[in-house]
Amino acid sequence: MSANFIIGLPAYNEDKNIHRLLNNIHAMKKQIEECLEIIVINDGSRDKTEKILKNHCDNFHYMNYINHPTNMGLGCAVSTLLEYVLKNYRDEDILITMDADNTHNPQIIPSMVNMLQKKNLDVVIASRFVSGGKEIGLPFIRKIYSRGAMLFCKLIFHIDNVRDYSCGYRAYRVGYLRNLYEYYGGHIVNSQNFECMVEILAKSGKFGVRVGEYPLVLEYGQKQDASKMNVGKTIIGYFRLAYSVRKPKLNKAEIYE
Repeated sequence: MSANFIIGLPAYNEDKNIHRLLNNIHAMKKQIEECLEIIVINDGSRDKTEKILKNHCDNFHYMNYINHPTNMGLGCAVSTLLEYVLKNYRDEDILITMDADNTHNPQIIPSMVNMLQKKNLDVVIASRFVSGGKEIGLPFIRKIYSRGAMLFCKLIFHIDNVRDYSCGYRAYRVGYLRNLYEYYGGHIVNSQNFECMVEILAKSGKFGVRVGEYPLVLEYGQKQDASKMNVGKTIIGYFRLAYSVRKPKLNKAEIYE
């Protein structure tokens, strides 16, 4: 039985962007044979995001969304997404996470999944920092921040073949996520904010992970509103992760197995 593709989108106040992204995903779906489903975590949006999601769900049977009653932060939205996927999908299925702001081109999803399967990897990251990857329309100061984050994460959470630790555009084997979830006692994501994507990789590095990177052209100019990331909070979050991410302690039963 072939794998299902699940596209997971955490979204908060994305009414200016998510309609275009979903249309691009629908167009990409016509190019693949595999079963593809879309699940959006609407993280307490106060704009027209839910109205747009409802309209798409009414027209496309393979799409669904989950509402958070209030905005709980990207980390909580990602945690809700992971728990939903682990409950409802098989180990051989593949989860693709993307930003909902239309800066990630879904046309590279088939290539990312092909890389995951052909190279027998656990995770493939769409990376700005490999040959063929680049950032279009990103403000200079944000480029400085992103490269500083890359250097910090490579130093503190070094994982072979990883350069882009913070990008949320990834393909995961669901079976790998299930093992990681059990290893950390159901707590893959503890952080609430944008550092959650680094947290997942940092914990994966402690557990053991096979990672590849596929070139990403980040199209920041496609985004129709300002970034929601608080740079100061995110930087503080990275430093917190440096102290908090550890291998879980084994209990006595595990020690003597």
